[in-house]
Amino acid sequence: MTNPYEEKKRLYDQKQRLSEISGLKLEGKLEQMNDSQTESYLQTLDQFTENYPKLEEKLKSALTARDYALFSECLSNMRDWLNSIHADDMARDCQTQINGLTSIASHEKLEAFTTSLLVTAAMLSIDIQMLGLKQSGARESAPPAPATNVVKTGGVKNILAVDDQVLFLSTLKSFLKDTRYKLTCTASGEDALGYLEENSPDLFILDIMMPEMDGYELAQKIREIGQTAPIIFLTGNATKDSVLKSIEAGGADFIVKPSSKEQVIDRISKFI
Repeated sequence: MTNPYEEKKRLYDQKQRLSEISGLKLEGKLEQMNDSQTESYLQTLDQFTENYPKLEEKLKSALTARDYALFSECLSNMRDWLNSIHADDMARDCQTQINGLTSIASHEKLEAFTTSLLVTAAMLSIDIQMLGLKQSGARESAPPAPATNVVKTGGVKNILAVDDQVLFLSTLKSFLKDTRYKLTCTASGEDALGYLEENSPDLFILDIMMPEMDGYELAQKIREIGQTAPIIFLTGNATKDSVLKSIEAGGADFIVKPSSKEQVIDRISKFI
């Protein structure tokens, strides 16, 4: 039988964590929710994360086919889901785009909007899933990962980024130029491990899909040699299986490709 006090504490903790997710516009809304409404909202969030990969795929397919009627329908569906979880800014952007579909300036602009929307929505889906994993204790078997509320100090912070895609590493360098972050890049897990023989970064950014040694295996080896800095995984996949596997591999957070400069720095600054 559920302890009423423990249940209330669980819901209170969930509300506190929800208020930290920037993509959800919950100012004043959480306080007005009773326990039943909070449970219902949590279920809606779970349904969104379950359905998001399908929504994403349908939207991409409609755009690729240049079927703008279907694209508008898919975008309306995405808007409705975003409204249901109070992701108001993204829902509003969807509606604005829907209103303008009758006078599309160019397919390229529509592609740019869709890419930006899906990256932001995927990050939101991942943030919601991570909240649920923390609550369920799914991270207990994972290698230790620093909390997001660590005490941060000033000065230069060293980051090791590992990705076999040179273009992304070049983009990351441009994002972090003239910041307090010093970036070292390697294109393989083996090169990264060689670097770690004499260096201890303050943060790791690891691509998941790499040949020979993927990000999960590299993360395990990083922990085995005693490196404890936070690991941020690079991903294009917001499915529940992918997120859970990344957390169990020791990931503390995610960057969804192709993120903007602001999104990348926001993720990094949570830790260092």
